[in-house]
Amino acid sequence: MSSTESALHRDSAVANREPEYINSLEVCIIGSARCRGRLRTVKSAETGCPLARRTSSGAARDTRVVVPNTRRAAAGGRANAGCAGNAIKTTKYTLLTFLPKNLFEQFHRFANLYFVFIVALNWMPSINAFGKEVAMIPVVVVLTVTAVKDAYEDYRRHLSDERINGAPCRVFRGGGGGGRYVREHWRDVRVGDVVHLSCDEVIPADVLLLRCSNARGVCYVETTNLDGESNLKRRRVARGPPDVVAAAQFIVECDTPNNQIDRFGGAVAHTDGRRVAVGNDNLLLRGCVLKNTDYVEGVVVYAGHETKAMLNNGGPRYKRSRLERHMNRDVVWCVALLLLLCVAGGAGSALWLGSHGDAELPFVPPGSEERDALARHGVQVFLTSIILYQLMIPLSLYVSMELVKLGQVYFIDRDAAMRDARTGCGVECRALNITEDLGVVEHVFCDKTGTLTENDMVFKKCTVGGAAFAQREREGEKVKGKNRDDVDPALYSTVRGITKDTLAGGSFPEKRAAADRMPPGWDPLQSGISPSRSDPDGSDRDDAWRHDVQEFFVAMAICNTVVVSKHPHRDRMDASGVVHDDDDVATTTTTTTTTTTKFESHFGFMPAIPRFIKRFKSSGKDPVVTESYRKNDDDGIAAVAADNDEAPYYEAESPDELALVQAACAYGVTLLQRTDDAVRVRLPDGSRVTFDLLHVLPFDAARRRMSVVVRAAGTRDPVLYCKGADSAVMTKLRADSRHARRVVDATMHHLDGYAREGLRTLCVARRALDPDEYAAWRPAQRAAETAVAGREGALLRAACAAETEMRLLGATGVEDRLQEGVPACISALRAARINVWLITGDKRETAVNVAYSSRVFAADMKLLHLNACTAEAAALQMRAYAEEIAESTPAPPGGYALVVDGHALALALDRGGDAGAAFVELASRCAAVLCCRVSPLQKGAVVRLVKDSLGVLTLAVGDGANDVTMIRTADVGVGIAGQEGMQAVMASDFAMPRFRHLARLLLVHGHWCHDRLARMILYFFYKNASYVFVLFLYQFHCMFSGQVMVDQIYLILYSLLFTALQPLAVGVFDRDASPELLLARPRLYASGATAYRPGSFWLNILDAVYQSVVVFYVPLAAFSPSDALGMWELGTLSTTACVCVHTAHLGVETRSWTAAHAASIAASVAVYAAVALLVSSICLTCNPPSNPYWVTMHVAARPAHWFAVTAAVVAAL
Repeated sequence: MSSTESALHRDSAVANREPEYINSLEVCIIGSARCRGRLRTVKSAETGCPLARRTSSGAARDTRVVVPNTRRAAAGGRANAGCAGNAIKTTKYTLLTFLPKNLFEQFHRFANLYFVFIVALNWMPSINAFGKEVAMIPVVVVLTVTAVKDAYEDYRRHLSDERINGAPCRVFRGGGGGGRYVREHWRDVRVGDVVHLSCDEVIPADVLLLRCSNARGVCYVETTNLDGESNLKRRRVARGPPDVVAAAQFIVECDTPNNQIDRFGGAVAHTDGRRVAVGNDNLLLRGCVLKNTDYVEGVVVYAGHETKAMLNNGGPRYKRSRLERHMNRDVVWCVALLLLLCVAGGAGSALWLGSHGDAELPFVPPGSEERDALARHGVQVFLTSIILYQLMIPLSLYVSMELVKLGQVYFIDRDAAMRDARTGCGVECRALNITEDLGVVEHVFCDKTGTLTENDMVFKKCTVGGAAFAQREREGEKVKGKNRDDVDPALYSTVRGITKDTLAGGSFPEKRAAADRMPPGWDPLQSGISPSRSDPDGSDRDDAWRHDVQEFFVAMAICNTVVVSKHPHRDRMDASGVVHDDDDVATTTTTTTTTTTKFESHFGFMPAIPRFIKRFKSSGKDPVVTESYRKNDDDGIAAVAADNDEAPYYEAESPDELALVQAACAYGVTLLQRTDDAVRVRLPDGSRVTFDLLHVLPFDAARRRMSVVVRAAGTRDPVLYCKGADSAVMTKLRADSRHARRVVDATMHHLDGYAREGLRTLCVARRALDPDEYAAWRPAQRAAETAVAGREGALLRAACAAETEMRLLGATGVEDRLQEGVPACISALRAARINVWLITGDKRETAVNVAYSSRVFAADMKLLHLNACTAEAAALQMRAYAEEIAESTPAPPGGYALVVDGHALALALDRGGDAGAAFVELASRCAAVLCCRVSPLQKGAVVRLVKDSLGVLTLAVGDGANDVTMIRTADVGVGIAGQEGMQAVMASDFAMPRFRHLARLLLVHGHWCHDRLARMILYFFYKNASYVFVLFLYQFHCMFSGQVMVDQIYLILYSLLFTALQPLAVGVFDRDASPELLLARPRLYASGATAYRPGSFWLNILDAVYQSVVVFYVPLAAFSPSDALGMWELGTLSTTACVCVHTAHLGVETRSWTAAHAASIAASVAVYAAVALLVSSICLTCNPPSNPYWVTMHVAARPAHWFAVTAAVVAAL
């Protein structure tokens, strides 16, 4: 048999023995279009290892082969040679490419191309308006300033790259028995390196997990830096026979680098042909943080820019503000005005020449063809005028706007009033181009949980078996779940009765029958939570109710995905790769006692690390609860085993789960340990009970509930515990008895009360599964868990099949308190005439209560409830409400507030009919809108509908991943850095630590930014147009010859230097009102939006026309014909008057004078005077035959000139 046939035979055997490999690798890799034929293995000539996989046709498959670098010498040193290094480079330029690449990018801007065209036009001999070199100054200055700014930004990116590339990690160096882990920088890591990572360490590259401190080969990673989610995601060591990769005699075959974060396939192949399949749950991605594990070790498969994180790096986001769009529209009008002036100049020149017939003209040589080519002469003057009037297009405005926005962002980021004292974090501007949009927001869409509220849940109330209980209130404190002074004493005494024997009683069928005979008025709280002693069945009913209480708290403790650990995870290896003895690390590090397993012996090239056997002793019996929340979408979370005497640490998938586990602990039911197949609980009497964890049915948006199927030790009947929203649980209950119906009715009554108090509610239910019924259901669940196609639908169907015929145990009420300052913030926004919409997934009663407490709704508002079930009913309801609002006289003092549920909103969002328009019309007539039971996609759809229908500027604010769609859809997105990860922040334009800072961000900084920038833009249009009009007026006195009366250096530097600093000072430092006044009188917010109205541009152009007439003719009229006012003298006089008038005009527009304003004016005037004196001193032959030599000194020496300038300034203003 040939070697190739042998390889094929071996592959066939592997396929029969390893179906898991075929499923994962074939889907991810073998399904490539380039590998349709049969696979064969090509071995390395040096090592005999399979280095690549090829099809029978010889085509290479999209597969990367990674050889551990400890074996590179055996592979001839050529292994992994074509793979990228781990150093990253996010900079755009290098020293060699900066100039050409930056110029290429800048010439994509129309204004820059326009001025390059002006420079080229000026080099034409027949059009040469002024010096060729001088004509290049504007574009050179603008390109230089922009290049310096781009270089500075790129340098900052370079520094960030250096910090990341210089981060330390531990890499295995050396081969054979002499290798060890050494400290390296991230930049030095290569594909094939084996790295050692400790808990809370950031993963430096995409690493295939080879070994883990956990006995089951399980670790967890937090992906906040990658996708914004703070959920813990489980990763496993690749399973297989212990000797599959012994002594590093293996290679890794995997996908080529790609940006699919959730897809990875490959295999670990041994030299003897045995293979172990690896998938996405074996890969640790760069940028994630290792959690809940002492240490892990793995081999790098992707590094640097080939990692999935870097391949998904989309770069900075860019938005264009509304003010910039309006400015671009007005720039088009400037182009139209420029063309109009140029056409007038060309036509005027041609008409003037034609009107003289054959008369001799001193400036036209005899016999010149210019008389006979009037059209050509007119075209030449037209092109010359384009050069002369180039200031009409405000090239420097674009650079000035970027500088001003950088200054505005600098002061926003450093506003101490918007810094959270608890976290030390302030507002972060992530989009630098839309600061001015903060000043014209008309609609604010905000989430509730975590945005308006703390997202720090506190267990407040519960109802069990129809009886309601409440936690004790203590002034200035809140219950965190581990303080038993806060618990309800009556309920606590009942829970204390939980023992192994009572839990082993199953569903108490005989006592449940007795409970069904309870009289309608029976209250379990009577006589110390006991029915009347005179009732012969009272003890049975009391025991049945007590059993419900016990099971209720057991369900609170185990029906979750809480991660349980015994202590902070530590590693015996220090940062330099040195492994310390037990005594050396006893005071600084702890781990759990486990034995060496197959996961620790797979890789012989790694030094064996003996387990640390000393234990960390907790000082208390109550659980230590961490304040970090973790979401998880796995089917259960494994944790480090907890010892009986040690206090566990909890990391919950959400604040709600953490609050419930804390409450169960407070009542004595303590979750001690969770593994893949078991849950361990400590009961109030100190005994421990272990439940076999058969299945975890995780929460999903369709079911809106989660369940666990467990079996208590010593029993054979499985039990399903379920918790979820009331609407999702109540429809799955079995209410076939009088008592069950009475419990459901009482619970619903209590839930309504909890909702009116603003509490978040969850229902808890159970179902005892018959063994035969469970045996029939289990194959469907297993098949759904392993399904490749249609997995989500199969899991949904299987879960729904089990979550039926349940018995209601009770419900919980958890308080999510409003953040400090939320009511005052929303009141200020509403006073500023900003419409506030509250969009939440909570039930209506809870959302309405929060709307009132947060002042989204006022007490004197009339609520309109839109809760129709059909499109026709929704249309009728909206029409009736619209008529009611139109006909109501008088209207309610606070106006109307609209409350919409998710189903009615789905009908209103139907763009195929008129429902959307009717909904927007109705909502626009209401003072506030509340949308409840809304999905994440509906949040984004609501924002888009309002934005497109009303044409308003929208702002969306949220804190979780479910708010990303809404944040991205709005014109301005604001992310709250809260408890639900950083995905909302990553998708936002502005990030802030607390919602209350939104008022200052909008009412103060937004108002300032828009007002300053709008006035600066209008000032640029005004001053440039005014100076151009002065030049144009001179054409009436020079027969439209294209001659100007000012020196070319004045024309070039006027906008770039003489009048550039003053508007920058206004754009960054000017304040039309103090922050205290703007916050005290929110109605002033709207005044900032009027700074740039549709007619503002033309008003400033008219002002420019008037002032240009004054500036030109007042000095001209100040001298009699006998004074012999020369052309350069008139030009110097006019330019001086323009500088003074434009500076004085901006001074009048300045609202608050600062040192920066005064310094900018003084510097501008000083620069103009210095340039004027310098030009007059050295220009002997600048513009022959007439030159401006000593003209400035001559003008400054004559009092009449100063009188003319003063008169022009007074008349112009």
